[in-house]
Amino acid sequence: MPVKEESFRIGCGRYIQGAGYTERVGDEVLRLGTSPLIVGGKTALEITKSKIEKSVSEKCNKYEIIEHRGTCNEERAKELAALAKEKGYNVIVGVGGGVLCDFAKLCGYFGELPVINVPTSSATCAAYTPLSVRYTPDGKTVGSLHFSYEVNAVVADTAVLAAQPVRLLLAGVFDALAKFVEIKQRFNEETKHFPIGLDYAYEMAKYSHKLLTEKTRKCIDAMERGEITEDVEQVIFTSLAATGVISGIARGSNQTALAHKFYEATRYFFPGETKPYLHGEIVGVGLLMQNHFNGEKEKNEALLQLMKKYHMPHCLEDIGVMKTDDLFQKYYDKLCASSAIESENEAKRLVGTLTYLWEMER
Repeated sequence: MPVKEESFRIGCGRYIQGAGYTERVGDEVLRLGTSPLIVGGKTALEITKSKIEKSVSEKCNKYEIIEHRGTCNEERAKELAALAKEKGYNVIVGVGGGVLCDFAKLCGYFGELPVINVPTSSATCAAYTPLSVRYTPDGKTVGSLHFSYEVNAVVADTAVLAAQPVRLLLAGVFDALAKFVEIKQRFNEETKHFPIGLDYAYEMAKYSHKLLTEKTRKCIDAMERGEITEDVEQVIFTSLAATGVISGIARGSNQTALAHKFYEATRYFFPGETKPYLHGEIVGVGLLMQNHFNGEKEKNEALLQLMKKYHMPHCLEDIGVMKTDDLFQKYYDKLCASSAIESENEAKRLVGTLTYLWEMER
């Protein structure tokens, strides 16, 4: 189990969560600087712009809001980092979903500036984690860039997050559920040798998996009633913050495995076809594979019920991938070359798991 990161980047500088917290962005900026460059997605800014603008205009020397519609790519991040330096902005504020929050972190990295993320969905833990998943401008995966420092602050407004589409919430839930199932690929309660920290990541992921399994449906019911209940607060916190802690405390030592490597391979082979689908939706299909690979295929029954009830993708055709014999071999080769497959025995098991995926129908 190779450790990819020496340090334990367990949290972020500050994580605050509560209804109406978008109005506190200006206060958070003042903890770090005076003048924010605010980068947001189109829909995210439509939802939050007036409150953020009011907050920062009352507190900060100057600010600028820029809409970003592209991928989390280095080319544009370097441009905005240079713009921030040129105009004297000393804090980056990211407003949006996972791609946008990753992009804000990348801007901060190239500009050597602190970063505040304001997630408008809980579809991934990207607002919290100290890394960015990078893509080319046209959407091909490039790989993750791990930062040597944590995100400076996350402002999670549950009034905004409770109003997100159920699709986004479920994408985050499935991404979070995958953490426990992926760790189980090589780590179980009888394992004696593992990197320090991975045992804590395992126990936290186990608890998160249990909580999400029990509370997700209750959370969705409350959201559909327009209520912010304790279930809503807990599911959002688990998807955004707790899952980020799990990632940081595991230090990249196989807390992600087959489910996320399937995601990376799918984005690599089909960047255009899979563009309409969320990270957690593709990971969700990979999660079904991971359970099968772990010898726990029966656990997919409840997952499939949830996926079908809320019209989530659950097979290759659902994410725009057409199955062919040639593609089977491409997936096999790509996954075998990744860190998800580390032995001849695992490579043999992968054949059965891919066959299971290939046989899955709408």
